[in-house]
Amino acid sequence: LIMGFGCNVPAIMSSRIIESRKARLVTMLVNPLMSCSARLPIYLVMIGAFFPGKASLILLSIYAIGILLAVLMARIFTKFLVKGDDSPLRDGASSLPYANRQKSCCATHGKKESNNLKKMGGIIMVASIIIWFLGYYPNHEAYETTAEQQENSYIGQLGKAIEPAIEPLGFDWKMGIGILSGIGAKELVVSTLGVLYTNEDDVDTVDLSERIPITPLVAYGYMLFVLIYFPCIATLAAIKQESGGWKWAIFAATYTTILAWLVAFGVYQIGSLFI
Repeated sequence: LIMGFGCNVPAIMSSRIIESRKARLVTMLVNPLMSCSARLPIYLVMIGAFFPGKASLILLSIYAIGILLAVLMARIFTKFLVKGDDSPLRDGASSLPYANRQKSCCATHGKKESNNLKKMGGIIMVASIIIWFLGYYPNHEAYETTAEQQENSYIGQLGKAIEPAIEPLGFDWKMGIGILSGIGAKELVVSTLGVLYTNEDDVDTVDLSERIPITPLVAYGYMLFVLIYFPCIATLAAIKQESGGWKWAIFAATYTTILAWLVAFGVYQIGSLFI
């Protein structure tokens, strides 16, 4: 879980050291709630714009909420969802291979990891191509600016289509497009917002964060949504690979998105009563 703060993919792959399948599966399911480094640029943009005097406190609260949600969901999954024995790890000494078998063991695992990474790479490549296609077509040369092209692209149309679902969270369709682009990789959220909120008159003089017309409450809800929702494609591929099928990967994508909506909805609606 701590490794997940760097990247969820190697963190999920390292869960194979857990001998109990139940504990291992629960660990994989809650690992996406650990805020990976790819989400950090999004926090920095939002915090720099709306919470300049409380940056450390806001950032700490986001990471803390992710940890608390992981603990809560792990308890729920262990009790109600994932079946099987939750036996502890065996004694470390008894589980280590004999010295004369270590070389063979490392070679075998190295070959398996290489095959796994090749399979994941194929899935990630296909997903990246799909996200690129949705953001580039149709009629990508028919518009004068990149922002206009993005608005009329397939992913722009999807962003407008989901606007009724995210409007109760205080988000507009542009923020929705940022959310959709983040499915491929969370780093794309900031660059997408940078394109969509571009004002040609002040793009060189005004920071991106100052061009996003939202309140601090909405900004905080957006950061929480990005923290929780749909893991990136690479993370889903890792869950699929380690769990042995798409069942748990799809479940992880579904429950995190629903949870993100509920948390952002609660923050916005309850916060609006006091702010």
